[in-house]
Amino acid sequence: MIIILTLASFSVDAQTVDNKNQTKREFKNQGEQEDYCAEQLFEKEYSKMHFDKFKSDIIINGDGFIFGDKTFVIINTSQDLKAIFSSGIFHPNNITGDTKPILKSQAELDTLSTEQKVFYNMTRTDSLTISDFKELKFLSKSPKYKRYKFWLWHKGFANPTACFIELTNESATDKTDLTNFINGASLTFFHEGWVGI
Repeated sequence: MIIILTLASFSVDAQTVDNKNQTKREFKNQGEQEDYCAEQLFEKEYSKMHFDKFKSDIIINGDGFIFGDKTFVIINTSQDLKAIFSSGIFHPNNITGDTKPILKSQAELDTLSTEQKVFYNMTRTDSLTISDFKELKFLSKSPKYKRYKFWLWHKGFANPTACFIELTNESATDKTDLTNFINGASLTFFHEGWVGI
């Protein structure tokens, strides 16, 4: 029921009503609509935050980035941008908090009802998948910050959540390349947006 309500509320939000003029806004494609929604999200929800880097060792195994007892699987993302994860700037605790994952054995899972299994999967924090991590250049209007969008996949969910982050590097200039930008950057914003349909 919660998932249906969430999808319905996104559907209403994304119906493209321009509140200033109370007129419908038309989009040529879904990408244009998502860009508009991202712009609105940063306009309405943005406040500068501070997040600490992950302080322990990060183990990289192919597409998996292991942060203690939690894992990010990063797919459909350029190698350059994976440095955001390997450097510990963005890590699972930014999403789930410091909670320890509670894992059930296969024997325990076999005793759960269908509803209990769905709830268990919905609340799992041990492994999250991130895909299509990309910069929103139209929202990165200063060389000192870069804004990104990605899809976040939770185990047991068929649809991902659109998420947004901002990295800030106060010493960056127009000539700072991506590697140096990331090396001097910190996470200054994270927000979960809408569920993809």
